[in-house]
Amino acid sequence: MTTSIHHIGFLLLPQTQLLDFAGPSDVFNTANQLITFSSAKTAITYQLHLISGTTAKTVATSSGISVLCDYTIYDREIPLDTLLIAGSKADLTNEYDTAVLHWIRGIYPSLQRIGSICIGAFLLGKTGLLNNKKATTHWQFAQTFKDTYPSVRLAYDHFYIKDENIYTSGGITSGIDLALAIIEEDSGHTLASDVSRYLVVNLKRQHTQELYSSLIPADIELTPLVKKVKLYITERLAQQSVTIIELAELVNMSERNFSRVFKKESGMTPGAFNDCVRIENAKRLLESSDIPVMEIAHLVGYTTDNVFRKAFTKLVKVTPMHYRTAFQSTDINK
Repeated sequence: MTTSIHHIGFLLLPQTQLLDFAGPSDVFNTANQLITFSSAKTAITYQLHLISGTTAKTVATSSGISVLCDYTIYDREIPLDTLLIAGSKADLTNEYDTAVLHWIRGIYPSLQRIGSICIGAFLLGKTGLLNNKKATTHWQFAQTFKDTYPSVRLAYDHFYIKDENIYTSGGITSGIDLALAIIEEDSGHTLASDVSRYLVVNLKRQHTQELYSSLIPADIELTPLVKKVKLYITERLAQQSVTIIELAELVNMSERNFSRVFKKESGMTPGAFNDCVRIENAKRLLESSDIPVMEIAHLVGYTTDNVFRKAFTKLVKVTPMHYRTAFQSTDINK
């Protein structure tokens, strides 16, 4: 067997997510171990490098664990074929050291591929390399990303996306999906499948990131008006109809003005928001109870089981029973 070495670097900023680079690192390392048993005539082995985005080689992760990097961006002649940018809480501030941006732009032409993991897409987006490219990131920060980088064609439902030689992955563990896809691209399906089975993860997930996302943002992200409407609907879940007139009166607005302002502040019509609140509560009941689907339908205000199933499948992209199977409580005492 003829082998060649492919150098993969993980760029780490302070407050980086540990799993963003630890997960993919174990995927590549497992490929190195299993390639020994492969029948392939040629094989790629991976040499992994941690690269600090600061002058110090030690980087503190968001979990409080510090890691010692092999290089900093100020070192010369770092061997790199692929650069993967790990996500960091610092990504959401959009305040990047210009030296980091300059280093990424400078090294990009010499790379076989560049990519980001989770919210590392924010830093990659800041370099301009994602302009007019299709990309993904963590579902929770999709709207923020769209607002920050409108020239990027964001598809947050994907676990990973390749556009030419630029790769992006979704939320946190999606870096594992991306690493497996890179192995399959480099060495074929058999090795990638062997790695996935050894690590007890799916080579290709059955669903999309949308399955894991919330239909409505957390309360802290809602405007006072939207939060008030959400509370009103939540307190009346079993009530089959909450009208726009009713909601407009709640906030002392005309129906027309309320509809306009609400859509501007929430990004959706009052009717769509009403459905999202009800289905989001249905998801919680599916996760935390054994209540039959038909009963849950009535508890969240749907007249029939069939209407509920259609609304649920449209918004969540899977049936209520599929969702329950994936997310029902793991409490062993239930």
